Amino acid sequence: MSPQERDDVDAPPSSANRRQYIFRVNTPGMIRINGFVHRAALCDLIRRWMLNRPEATDRRRLLQLVYFNNIFVHRYLPLLSEALLTRLHQCELRVRRAPTKGNLKDQIVSHSPCPDARVAQLIDAYRRNPGQYFRETPFQGMVYFCAGEGGEAYVASSRIKRVRRLAEKTARRLVDWIYGEIQRQARSMTLSGGSSALSVSADSEPSVAPGTEGFRRAEKQILDQLRDEHPPRLVEYLEINDVAGIKCILEAGEEARLQQALQELGCRIVEREYHVGDYTATNLVVDYYPDKDHVLSLPLPDQVIRVFVAHGMSENETRRAFEQFVREGEAGVRVEIIVSDYAQMLESEIGRCMHEERIIRQRLDQEYRGQLAVNLEFLMEYLFMLPAAPGVEDVETLPIRLWDRYLPDYFDEVKRALFNIPSVELNAL
Repeated sequence: MSPQERDDVDAPPSSANRRQYIFRVNTPGMIRINGFVHRAALCDLIRRWMLNRPEATDRRRLLQLVYFNNIFVHRYLPLLSEALLTRLHQCELRVRRAPTKGNLKDQIVSHSPCPDARVAQLIDAYRRNPGQYFRETPFQGMVYFCAGEGGEAYVASSRIKRVRRLAEKTARRLVDWIYGEIQRQARSMTLSGGSSALSVSADSEPSVAPGTEGFRRAEKQILDQLRDEHPPRLVEYLEINDVAGIKCILEAGEEARLQQALQELGCRIVEREYHVGDYTATNLVVDYYPDKDHVLSLPLPDQVIRVFVAHGMSENETRRAFEQFVREGEAGVRVEIIVSDYAQMLESEIGRCMHEERIIRQRLDQEYRGQLAVNLEFLMEYLFMLPAAPGVEDVETLPIRLWDRYLPDYFDEVKRALFNIPSVELNAL
């Protein structure tokens, strides 16, 4: 994707690009969370923290970047989902919340429109042993049904990626980039030294095995570069496009109707990926331009107002800050839309390609688990959970530096202290 194409998400197709940021920055390529607004500000903050350069106002920045963006996504995703599904199905929509994956799966299997034998087998297995299906997993979702003479038919669900999963995915993308850079430098060192310690695969570049001398030297070089504030520069952004997602049920051959509906809503398809094998579906990434007036017409949740009041902002100041945040944010966001028929959707929820099992495999199959990977994972977890911690105002120092070494015991104590959780250890002195 060209830089021009990448910038198009920030302005509606019919207007000039008039981007403004509450936090104005000039950031080289890094992580870009495209379902959020003020993406450049969050990108800059993550990069600074990787270099151990926090600023005292980062806590206030994170309060807005995490909480206000969460509200914004909760407002625009139902707006897009209901408008899209109404155009597709021309029916009365009924909407129910799904606070856990078990609740989502119960609703999906209770409204099966498909008499297929495989579908019946999956539903029977689920009902006989529901505890094997990760039912207690927290979920921020909505389920959509079409009401008709024969009852309700399941047509879609939407979900917002939870903050913990967002921190995990951000870390994973950064770790993959770091690992690639270590490999690049290790290959260069190995080849220039005349060594033959390269592993060659038929479908990839030569690699240097973690734990070897060449890999350790390259890893140390990256650590030194981060410590000296000269990190490897990314040419492109590392993009996360699935903060907001819709799973849409359509029969084969109906994608043209979906494209027409998206076009009518002013959306533009920027990526299309086809999945085949255990799970068949089309994955679309679209630019969407929410109606900011509609978003701002809805009241702020009391829970969020209480958080900002606890940090010194009045209720009116919080409302004004949210309006400024929304108005000055990018005009467009990116939303993931997964399209499949009911049977294939069921494979992804309770079948051979269950989403939770894919998450576990991603964690287990991560190729690089060295010092940088562990430290990055904790740094991102700390960054995204800091706004929820009580009694923390200014960010003067960070509890972790990527180039230092820690045991998990230390991370446990940092999280306990952040949320004032008593330790089970006794101090007899």
